[in-house]
Amino acid sequence: MIVSPVVRASLLKTLLPVLFIGLTACSDDSQLVDNPTQAVQASNSTASTRLATPTANTGTVKTIQNSGGYTYLEIDIDGKVFWMASPLSSVQPGEKVTWSDYAMMKNFTSKAIDRTFDQIMFVDKVFSTSAMATSGHSGSVLEITSAGGYSYIQVEEQGKKIWLAAPVAEIEVGQNISWNSGAAMRNFTSKSLNRSFDEIFFVSAVKVNPS
Repeated sequence: MIVSPVVRASLLKTLLPVLFIGLTACSDDSQLVDNPTQAVQASNSTASTRLATPTANTGTVKTIQNSGGYTYLEIDIDGKVFWMASPLSSVQPGEKVTWSDYAMMKNFTSKAIDRTFDQIMFVDKVFSTSAMATSGHSGSVLEITSAGGYSYIQVEEQGKKIWLAAPVAEIEVGQNISWNSGAAMRNFTSKSLNRSFDEIFFVSAVKVNPS
């Protein structure tokens, strides 16, 4: 799926810090991709090049390099290796990480690390799933919608309504689910969902409880 000019413009606006803080795109034929579930066909002046897309929004860090205000991560996702760039992160090799929205660029050159990537994902934030607390929570699903590889779930827990973001989950309104404590994000905006949340918890997974 090739990104429309409107979406492309929105993503570029979001990624201006990437493009202007120590990083420079290398060619006019770079393509941005924002669909993590479908194969991507990108065209250039000589031939069509199919970009690989991750099968999940979680993976294991293989190597990292910090430069130019960004962290470059080599990620193993279901046995395939992808490169990712995020604002400076404290994650370490061997850690399992998760992320939400991303934009894919092909033929990208970073002057900060003097390297050209056939393709690289740019993410707003990357979260360490191993750093999440292990205390259990449960609640009833009030609302659910999926976008950008994540399910956004509003639940009621002990009379309090909260929002969760988890890798796409097959759950329904009315079901009782459980999850472990996650990373709290305040004033978070999901570009793929086009919605802002005062507070949302990113969790590694949710599970439907037996009725």
